[in-house]
Amino acid sequence: MDLRDPVWIAYAAAAVTSVVIAVVAWRQRAHNRTLSTALTVVMVSAAWWSLCLTVPRVTTNETLAAVATLVTFPGPSTMCAAFMCLGLAIARPQWVPRGTVVLVLLIEPFLITLTAVTNPWHLLVFGGPGATSLTGSGAWTYGPIFWADTGFTYAEMAVGLAIVGWAWWRAPAAFRGQRLAVFIAALVPLVANVIFIASGQSGLSGALDPTPLGLAVTGTIIWYAVFRQDLFTFAPVARALIVDQIGDAVAVVSTAGKILDLNPAAISLVRGMDPDAPAELIGVAASELFSEAMSAQDGRETELVVELVGSRAEFQVRAFPLLDPRRHELGTVLVARDVTEANNQSRRLAAAHDQMVRQLQTIESLRADLAELASRDPLTGLHNRRHMVDTFAALVQAAEETGGPLVAVLFDVDRFKSINDRYGHLTGDAVLVALADRMRASAPADALVARWGGEEFFVALPGADAEAGFAFADDLRRVCAETPIRVAGRTIHCALSGGLASYPVSGATMNDLFHAADVALYEAKRAGRNLVRVYEPLAATAAAVQAPRRTIVRHGPRSPGREGA
Repeated sequence: MDLRDPVWIAYAAAAVTSVVIAVVAWRQRAHNRTLSTALTVVMVSAAWWSLCLTVPRVTTNETLAAVATLVTFPGPSTMCAAFMCLGLAIARPQWVPRGTVVLVLLIEPFLITLTAVTNPWHLLVFGGPGATSLTGSGAWTYGPIFWADTGFTYAEMAVGLAIVGWAWWRAPAAFRGQRLAVFIAALVPLVANVIFIASGQSGLSGALDPTPLGLAVTGTIIWYAVFRQDLFTFAPVARALIVDQIGDAVAVVSTAGKILDLNPAAISLVRGMDPDAPAELIGVAASELFSEAMSAQDGRETELVVELVGSRAEFQVRAFPLLDPRRHELGTVLVARDVTEANNQSRRLAAAHDQMVRQLQTIESLRADLAELASRDPLTGLHNRRHMVDTFAALVQAAEETGGPLVAVLFDVDRFKSINDRYGHLTGDAVLVALADRMRASAPADALVARWGGEEFFVALPGADAEAGFAFADDLRRVCAETPIRVAGRTIHCALSGGLASYPVSGATMNDLFHAADVALYEAKRAGRNLVRVYEPLAATAAAVQAPRRTIVRHGPRSPGREGA
């Protein structure tokens, strides 16, 4: 065995390529089972053919080489039969072969395989020295059965190519690329095999058979068709199948007024209108099956009430002229759409509209309640951050316009993380609710009290100066420090730290005031907690450097807090 022999390497590469394409094709069977199965069989057969040609090149055992030569036939025979099915699956995407068709196609592969296996007894497939003893396969000659089977498989390939070519000719432009790719993919190995056989060379003698190399090219082209041209997922649907499955009743009426064709929905409509209608509806006068108003449409759209057995239905009816390619009129196409439910829905919508008008005042009241609910924090009931940002901006603008004072206080629960860690998050939530109630009870009526996020709270006091604001903040801090909170029989001690900023001393904008309160809060934390600090521009310089700047961004992400501080 020569590992550098390019012939067996080419055969092996062709086999591997065919197996890969077979696996890819089989995984696509959910999209088109017939096409997927046919392509899988084609590529598996090609892989078998290539593998059988590889064995004589890599073994020194004459018997093994002879057996590999004889068992080659199931590959090309099955491949050609499967290719005819592949052509039909491409030409007619909804085609599914019957079991009898599959059995007929398998007759030739079975017979040639049986004949090849028994060749040592009759020498009809291969002859020459060693053919009876399964030795010296390189000196064998082709027998009459070989030529007959080769001609038969050529005929199968010709039929398959003709079907694919016909599908390419009839296909819309969007699908022609797919069919052309498959046609070329099948043509390459066929041409290679014909040239090889016609040249008088023989693969039995060790000459390179280019057919497996052509099959490798086939695999590459099929790969392109599957992944670049959506061979499995992008396929046309027969128009007749569409017409049969749509819910609209479609009837074709000749120029003489007789029924030429009906889809299942039209047949159901006729039976519903007249259970005693003839069993064979084709050829019956349209006026006998449908009302005069329905069968005499002139292209206008109209709605008719049709009496069915046990019920009534409303249909929207249109008529279209049926023309041949030369614009000669062949008849009329009647399309009747059941609009009963749509009309009932319209009537129900009209009634609902009247009811909605009567309920407008109630809805407006509910909308106001919902708007208020949307501005509240679901845990504490305080205003949420969104409402706080909008309202605080308005308070700052009002202070700027009137020149009045304004105080902003930012509170943070000291060591709140330790409460969560020790008692659990449910207890921590209860503590936040209790603190929120104390803030709400302590704050003036016109104050803005909101939960900033986590364990941080924000209070804005319009009309209050720094002294009044500090008194409020420190009283609240003292009450919280001296009055523990009872939760589920437990006594929870917690304290608040606060940072206070006043307008316009601490800042003249919303963001400046919030940052000043944040810096003062940071200073209170750094000084030992359970304190309230007032922002002083000069004294707070060091704290401002160490504290990360947090600003208010309307409806934006939350700034990082100080959980656990």
